Amino acid sequence: MVSLTSLVSGIPSIWIWLGVAIAFALVEALTLGIISIWFAMGALVAMLVAFVIDSFLVQLLVFLVVSLILVATTRKIAVEKLKVGQIKTNIDDLIGKEAIVVKAIEPHVAGEVKINGQFWRAISESQQSYKVNDIVTILRIEGVTIFTK
Repeated sequence: MVSLTSLVSGIPSIWIWLGVAIAFALVEALTLGIISIWFAMGALVAMLVAFVIDSFLVQLLVFLVVSLILVATTRKIAVEKLKVGQIKTNIDDLIGKEAIVVKAIEPHVAGEVKINGQFWRAISESQQSYKVNDIVTILRIEGVTIFTK
């Protein structure tokens, strides 16, 4: 059985780290999970260290430390800025708009509103009653239910 050490012993560690960085970058490109990109950057830093320090153990330690620090400090910011995993729909545009009550809304009893020609189940968040033809403002939407003021 071939060990990892004997497999890579003839390859300069600079090329190994470049290969690792490319592999992590490809995984990131395929998954868009914003996690492997930090490990790709860690591998690039380890590659730079390999130019100066010949110890693979030191390079591995640099790779792990840099990658984990980047994940811990910047991933949350990147996810928020890039809005990964959040799909904005036209429904979000309804928030803040007015709708007409077509079926009375009572406290703890859903009614129905009409907006843009579509009918929605509606609940009054303030537990206020609304009768047919009243105008309500949309606060938020959860599933198929509109929450009004």
